[in-house]
Amino acid sequence: MRKSYVIFLLVCFFTSLTLTSNTVSATTWVGLEPEEVLERAEVIIIGTYDFTSEPQPRQFIFQGFDFNVKSVYKGDIHDQTITAGLDIFDLGWADEFQSEDGEFLLFLENSEYHDFLIPVGGPNGMIQIKNGKVEGFVEESSLFYEDFLETQTARAVDEQSDPENNNLLIFLSVSATALVGIAVIFLLYCYKRKR
Repeated sequence: MRKSYVIFLLVCFFTSLTLTSNTVSATTWVGLEPEEVLERAEVIIIGTYDFTSEPQPRQFIFQGFDFNVKSVYKGDIHDQTITAGLDIFDLGWADEFQSEDGEFLLFLENSEYHDFLIPVGGPNGMIQIKNGKVEGFVEESSLFYEDFLETQTARAVDEQSDPENNNLLIFLSVSATALVGIAVIFLLYCYKRKR
């Protein structure tokens, strides 16, 4: 009886240690086909994360970091810096990859849990680019993304037009044309009147 009592206490002790120990979190992402990543993406950009920026607090697994946009392939991006999500468990390797002159081709989508865009399917939407070549993917996916880069037209951020600025320019152009037209008519009227 005493032996079973000691075994019972040992089991309780180790169970309590297991239950009260710190938990470790990690994420595993389901691999997505490149076509699905492309289809789900609302914004497609290339550039680098600014890991010196203050990250936005996370509500889920992503933190928002400043992302320096080099080129835009899809979406209405008008600023050279946006906030893009990064899985907190990818921070280390992403920083190391960029320090070796790497860039990211990001396929981003909106999320109900964040106020910033996040990569489609976590690492599925973070394509590592170095010297114009895709790294870190199986050959089929690498070829798909390299083909995407070769066939799609990229826009620099400052080449894009802001719809509000376009409306203002149109208004100013129409107003200036109307004023010049009124001035010409007035001058013609004054000229004819003098005759």
